[in-house]
Amino acid sequence: MLEPAAPIPDVLLPLRAKVAALAGRDPEAFRQALAIEYAPGAGIGWHRDRPQCEIVAGVSLGSSCPFRFRRRRDEGFERATLRPAPRSAYLLTGPSRETWEHSIPPVEVLRYSVTFRTFRDAQV
Repeated sequence: MLEPAAPIPDVLLPLRAKVAALAGRDPEAFRQALAIEYAPGAGIGWHRDRPQCEIVAGVSLGSSCPFRFRRRRDEGFERATLRPAPRSAYLLTGPSRETWEHSIPPVEVLRYSVTFRTFRDAQV
């Protein structure tokens, strides 16, 4: 269940504005922010963001890492890998958000990620 939380910290608002411009949305539409530190050996398993999320936008900081995608096909999984450069941003919308799962294997060098999300239900 998603519940209201504290407002996004002021320090993240300029970054949110840049992500919103990339997405063609008002910065206020991005109502959730998540900062993650990936210490060497840390990763994140296969997942899709919750269905309540509409747009997932991330900014990759620190080291680069493989950003893996997969989607189920009759014969198994179709796979793709991107390697976002440090300080690059990405958007997950449409099929990349709803059909494909994503994961990050254990990183070798310290990495940070700041993720912003919009929601389908304006009451969250």
